[in-house]
Amino acid sequence: MKKELKLLNTIMKFRGEMKAKKFIGALTIELLRKEFIKEGLNVSNRDVFIKGVPYELDLIILKKRKKAQENLLYKPEQIVAVLEIKFRGVYSKEGIENVKKVFNSIKRANKEIKCIYLTISENTNYKYYSEEQKLGDFSFFLLERKTNLESAIKKGKLHITGDWGKLIKALRYKLEINDWGSKL
Repeated sequence: MKKELKLLNTIMKFRGEMKAKKFIGALTIELLRKEFIKEGLNVSNRDVFIKGVPYELDLIILKKRKKAQENLLYKPEQIVAVLEIKFRGVYSKEGIENVKKVFNSIKRANKEIKCIYLTISENTNYKYYSEEQKLGDFSFFLLERKTNLESAIKKGKLHITGDWGKLIKALRYKLEINDWGSKL
């Protein structure tokens, strides 16, 4: 089974067992963190901070051998990329504006940091989908669908985008060459 579907299946299993509102977001971040580690990337814990940025961040991809102060705080020059991670995308125009605000603050701290929006599954018919695609320097959608998630799962109508491979390739390239290249 493809990695994207395994992630989704794990999240859906726990979603049925655990009713706490913030649990699914935390689980999504933690599962992706483990996958980044398996890919050999230097990744932060979840819910961390950058010196000079007043927002809690989902995950940070770090330069090789860089570590946090107190396992929580990073210097802007240590960072390759910051990831804003969603299970099913943002739910409102306000949510999109909040992500932009956070990304702008990160860029003020260090314009070299890449801001990445990553969602497990998104409805391509969602009215703000086109805006989500433009969030940050790069936006990645692991699974896409044209209906609500439960219906798409039931009908087998989830499309694996291939964005996971593109994201990993881009991060590795940046770490090895110190450049993002012209294409992903």
